[in-house]
Amino acid sequence: PGKGNQEPRTNTNTLLASNNIILACNTPMTCINLAAAAALLTISCFPQSVISFAPMTNHAHYGQDGNMPESNNNSGPLEKLCYTSLRACELMTPLIESIYDELILSPSSSSGSGGVQKVKNDNSAFTIADGTVQRLLINSLFANMEFRDIVGEEDEGEEEKNEIDWYQVEGLTIPRHIQPLVDSTRIQIESLAKDFLVSNNKACYSKLTIFIDPIDGTREFSSGKGEQCSICIGFADEMGKAVAGVVYRPLSKPSPTWVAGAKCEGYAAHKFDEEKDHSTTGALLSTNGSISPFLDSLIKELEVPRIKAGGAGNKMMMLLQQSISIANNKEMAHHGYLYIQDRGVSRWDTCGAEACLEAFGGNLLKLTEFLREEQDSYYTYLASKTNLDFIPNTAYLTKYNSNLQDLPSPAQKAQDVSQVKAYSNLCGLVAFGKEFNTQEGRKYLRDAIRKAAAVDPPSLD
Repeated sequence: PGKGNQEPRTNTNTLLASNNIILACNTPMTCINLAAAAALLTISCFPQSVISFAPMTNHAHYGQDGNMPESNNNSGPLEKLCYTSLRACELMTPLIESIYDELILSPSSSSGSGGVQKVKNDNSAFTIADGTVQRLLINSLFANMEFRDIVGEEDEGEEEKNEIDWYQVEGLTIPRHIQPLVDSTRIQIESLAKDFLVSNNKACYSKLTIFIDPIDGTREFSSGKGEQCSICIGFADEMGKAVAGVVYRPLSKPSPTWVAGAKCEGYAAHKFDEEKDHSTTGALLSTNGSISPFLDSLIKELEVPRIKAGGAGNKMMMLLQQSISIANNKEMAHHGYLYIQDRGVSRWDTCGAEACLEAFGGNLLKLTEFLREEQDSYYTYLASKTNLDFIPNTAYLTKYNSNLQDLPSPAQKAQDVSQVKAYSNLCGLVAFGKEFNTQEGRKYLRDAIRKAAAVDPPSLD
């Protein structure tokens, strides 16, 4: 219910409906066959013209205070773009749930011939969810609006881009009982795009580059830790600065959680689980795997615990949730979460998250420049065949960032831009919330990082 004389708000994570027909429900699906049957009914019994969405004024965002203020026609073009992206993520959630169930509940069909996942050349995980979600965003949501460029993590060849077989993804076949859900989701997202990505925002959108990580945290997604994965969508201006973004966790329980923001429009929105008691201490968020000696030293210097979590987008959301929960408590200023990384992630991991952090008063900066106490230095988010942030003799060549077929042994630092992948983040990162984004807070972090680096320099690998 609303407050005072306000009308009751609609929880957009419950359902999306036309006038009489429920199109999709984000309630977790335990019966995949039932989901497929429902999808078939949607697309076979009703003409496409029936599928429609409530006007934007009926959509509600969870604001910074936890309430749900309605969007209106005065919303800026970036907010509308974030809104439409969130709606698309909602529509894809039942499909993602079904693929996740297939991975976890039917391990016999997960790999091998006819499987739904594989390991890529750089030893990273890939599932049919990665390829399908990226296609739905690029070919169904953003296809009819002119953007400067779109960069996705999953690089399909030109032939696959021009002639899409929606049931074949990077040599993997989508199971037959999930195929109808792919069809109905695609139809719904195409309708969403027609309704909300309007041409009067063309001047703004034509300058934007979109960076997409369809399933950030694929390894967690494919190993039963789906609540740690996220869809990351970032929008950068013509200078390559992240200006708007969405990070959406489709498998959060009891319902999806998300953050969205565009600082230049004063737009910052979130939907987290019911507020829990915030942590009484700060923490350093890290990968589920091993960490570098530098991060070990930093944890000791900061005297904070390490919290293991998968996915860069998920860690940014954890950081923001803690930051928001302690925002009005000055005594908790140094109890925020930090995400500091000296090992490689990529532009699609950080573009959307960077924009969201800034919208809520935080920041995401290059670790190398933060150490030098120079002017704030950000990664460049533009489509390019070479790495626009490359600095010779800084980062070590690894299977994740190298263009070389054979890595040198022992490990060597990259000397030429041709040796590294175009979208690898080679300078590390420092991410923090509003509570640290002050002169005092930055000095506290920089002093700790410098002391740790004096003992164990950042790996940058």
